[in-house]
Amino acid sequence: MELATFTPNLNLQLPIEVAKHFLPSDRFMVWLDGDTLVLKKVVPSITRRLEGVPRGNPMPMSLDEINDVVHSVRHREGD
Repeated sequence: MELATFTPNLNLQLPIEVAKHFLPSDRFMVWLDGDTLVLKKVVPSITRRLEGVPRGNPMPMSLDEINDVVHSVRHREGD
């Protein structure tokens, strides 16, 4: 067990061993349960992730690139 630090800028600084499991773009649901702060990672569906891809991209992704992205996402979601 390690300690997180609440900074004067209202940021919660996680221990490195915890933080290395997340990306800077990750989002979390946060709530209080008595004196316990709960963080739940929000995992958007693959269709939501693809909605942000520009249409008419002059260089569409190859099947190998798509495969790499899918494996990366599955690996992160399995943590």
